[in-house]
Amino acid sequence: MTSVVEARVTDDSEVREEVFAHLAELFSLRIYSYIPNFLGLYNMKWIVTTNAGELFVKCYHPKRYQLTDTDRRAKIGRSLSFQQQLHDQASLCPGVWSQDGEYIFQSPSGHFYVVMQRVAGHPLQAGLVDTETMHKLGKATGRMHVLLSSFPAEGVIWVPSMTTMIDKWRSNLEKVMDLAIPNEKAIRAIKKQGMLLSCLDLSIFSELEPGWAHWDLWVDNMLIEEDSEVHFVDFDTIQFGYPEIDIARVLLSCALHMGELRIEPASAFLAGYREERPFPRGRLPLALKLLWCREAHWWLKPGMDDFSAPPKRFAEEMIWLTDNWHDLEELYAGW
Repeated sequence: MTSVVEARVTDDSEVREEVFAHLAELFSLRIYSYIPNFLGLYNMKWIVTTNAGELFVKCYHPKRYQLTDTDRRAKIGRSLSFQQQLHDQASLCPGVWSQDGEYIFQSPSGHFYVVMQRVAGHPLQAGLVDTETMHKLGKATGRMHVLLSSFPAEGVIWVPSMTTMIDKWRSNLEKVMDLAIPNEKAIRAIKKQGMLLSCLDLSIFSELEPGWAHWDLWVDNMLIEEDSEVHFVDFDTIQFGYPEIDIARVLLSCALHMGELRIEPASAFLAGYREERPFPRGRLPLALKLLWCREAHWWLKPGMDDFSAPPKRFAEEMIWLTDNWHDLEELYAGW
């Protein structure tokens, strides 16, 4: 079996020109220049200079989001409305442009796109975020969760599903065992994942309170301005599930380095978070295990060694959780 590595990002000139023309007409803008933004997966993104200032434009790729599905489009529209409210109430994220209550626009040939304020900031380096920045991220995350908790619950709550996890695990195991050239690292990780699933009791999560969460809070989706102000971006997947998912994802993405969760930055994040919102001591192991339930079957796959940098990093984080599963309480019970 030969693995094919797809290009993660594109800039299609025909799509770009059509989207820009539609945007200019819709909002009576003059577009002067643009810079492609190649962060993310598949979606086309540009920083656009206009007579109204700099804007961030994202065109959704159908491989990521099938927005011809009205339910899917409505869900993302709701997420964008949440983003706008977070911007209005706390400036935690870029403001989103809308027209007649709609946040997602469609070009004449069917390309869906969104427009928002351009935030000047830089993404963080995975695993190496400094202690001061982690404290700021903790406060901002806690504040975001406080504000999100005021929004009404909608849709189906996400909960970990043993059926889903086992089905995905079994599929990945079959594929990895069918490789012409064995990938011992993937085989070992996926088999260990199966052992953990065989003894996992999902009732351990029953004490957690459901609520809205960003749901994709990793280093590329957190921007730090020169004045150290924090902005969160990419709210497309916001979900009524468990805020603990965000906490665990930030900590792994920002503070896991060389097989260790860096103590000072991780502690600083939790301290900042607790200044805004309660997070009981001893809760971290559950948060990490909940994240594993959500993500392990996404990243522990036969071709994980061929992943591009971000997915490869996610796979390493899941391997770390898998290897340290039985030690999480001992390591982080007092956090």
